[in-house]
Amino acid sequence: MNGSVFSLCLEASLQGQAILNEKGEFLFVNRAFCEQVGYTKQEIFLLSIESFVIAEANDDLMKKEPMIQRGIQQKQLEKLIIHGNGYLQSTLFTITDVSNDAQVYFHVQLDKIVTTFNDGDYSLLESRIHERDEVRLPKKILDGIKDAIMTIRLDGQFLYVNEAAATILKTEKEELVSSDFWSCLKQNNDEILLGKFYQLLAGEDYKQFELYRKNQNEWFDVRAYRSDDQVTFYFINISNRKQMEKELREKEMNYRTLVEESPETISVHDGKEFIYINPAGKKLLGIKSFKNGEIKILDVIALQDQTRVRENIRLLLTGKKKMTNSVCTLTSMDGKKFEAEATTTLITFQGKPAFRTILKDISERKKLDDLIRKSDKLSVVAQLAAGVAHEIRNPLTTVKGFLQLFQKEQQFNPFYVSLVLEELVRVESIIYEYLTLAKPNVESVFKKIDIHVLIDQILTLTKAQSNMNNVTLEFEYEQVPVIYGLEKQLKQVFINLLRNSIEAVTESGIIHVRILNHPDSQVCIQVEDNGCGIPYERIERLGEPFYSTKEKGTGLGLMVCYKIIEHHNGVLNIHSEEGLGTKMEVILPASS
Repeated sequence: MNGSVFSLCLEASLQGQAILNEKGEFLFVNRAFCEQVGYTKQEIFLLSIESFVIAEANDDLMKKEPMIQRGIQQKQLEKLIIHGNGYLQSTLFTITDVSNDAQVYFHVQLDKIVTTFNDGDYSLLESRIHERDEVRLPKKILDGIKDAIMTIRLDGQFLYVNEAAATILKTEKEELVSSDFWSCLKQNNDEILLGKFYQLLAGEDYKQFELYRKNQNEWFDVRAYRSDDQVTFYFINISNRKQMEKELREKEMNYRTLVEESPETISVHDGKEFIYINPAGKKLLGIKSFKNGEIKILDVIALQDQTRVRENIRLLLTGKKKMTNSVCTLTSMDGKKFEAEATTTLITFQGKPAFRTILKDISERKKLDDLIRKSDKLSVVAQLAAGVAHEIRNPLTTVKGFLQLFQKEQQFNPFYVSLVLEELVRVESIIYEYLTLAKPNVESVFKKIDIHVLIDQILTLTKAQSNMNNVTLEFEYEQVPVIYGLEKQLKQVFINLLRNSIEAVTESGIIHVRILNHPDSQVCIQVEDNGCGIPYERIERLGEPFYSTKEKGTGLGLMVCYKIIEHHNGVLNIHSEEGLGTKMEVILPASS
């Protein structure tokens, strides 16, 4: 007789039959086994025998001893299993070790539990049922929950009350069994709870409300469910949450008072529209009534400052700056123009990124600055004169010395002549920079400029200098729109920036020149080197006259660059780290 015949015999049995391996995994089950546990064969083959058996409260057999073990013969275990239809079922397992020398197998047979009792005498059956965990399990769970739970019949009789619920009702748990819900509520003056119960009696299935217990100084989130002839109340203690909400409201009121009564203009915007403006801001901008989204940012900012404002917003969003400061010309709602200092930081407002801008009217300060500036003109002229004298005196001393030498010897040395010419070229360069600084905008008509062609020409001009210094120029570009500007002035800017980079890198240095598209219809030209870099504390002073990081520099070249870019409504950003190199970005609008 072969194995297939045995399989057919087991399949034909009216009792549940199964074969397990040593891990408790099913190798075979018959149809009766599947029907009794409520699972299909495909589902059972994915389980082990212990995966759907429930450990009873007073039975640690599952923890101490596995259900299957070598050598057991017809061992009977009464277990509670999870039926496939979702309920708990008592089942008797009979397990026998049927292993051979080669393989380990266990035979499992299922038997139904039958409790005998006399006709009309149900006490034994009731006690047996109440001892089973399918009855005790929900009660054990409810008793262990810290939140208050009570179940009441529609006539007011308490069916179940846990310790937390008895505390809320201010009555001992044992006393509640003999009392009714109505009298308990009236005794405690629980008008709200009583009213919600009446609504459930009227036919509603579910109510949710908050309840404050004054004597206990506690808040509860109450959920009430009606099912057939009973109502279950579930009390969740939310006192901590209520206290936190109260503290948050108090803090919010304090902060709101600080903002509302501040003499400074405080506004919140999303980069396009104002979301909030305090009373001082409304007065400054001439706003009589304000609604969220009514006023655009660019409606109050002068055209020449809009590029800088957009760039500041981009720097904040990308994390390159934590705070930006700038001076802008603003236009109030009544058409009045004034200058204001704007300090902007990135914040989170209503769960979204936003910007907090503090505006300070500096019109009066500007007037005072003008008076101070007029009084300081003489000292400025003296400073400029000292700068000119200092910068030109050295090369002129060299020229004067060689001319005196020529006069004395009555002959010209070609080498000395070349040195004289170099010094004169240096004098000419210094004078040119001063003239450019004095009148940077001699041309006034902006023309279309193909920035790719312009940069290509500049790279050709500086190629000789880069080759002499053994510096590699790498050029990358995107297709960008044309810009409007003055070609000669922009050439001067990029030549200055490239020369600065060439002088900053050591031998075998690399300079990357990039033309990139930039947000808000702008073009970005980057000059990045791997040179010595600039200390952080020096970056802020770049562009000041007579301040330079180079040994023989005047600082005027970069100052001229700033002035030209400002004239083109552009922005010059310098990012540098000492020892790692410098990246300079010129951002120009791609429109007239």
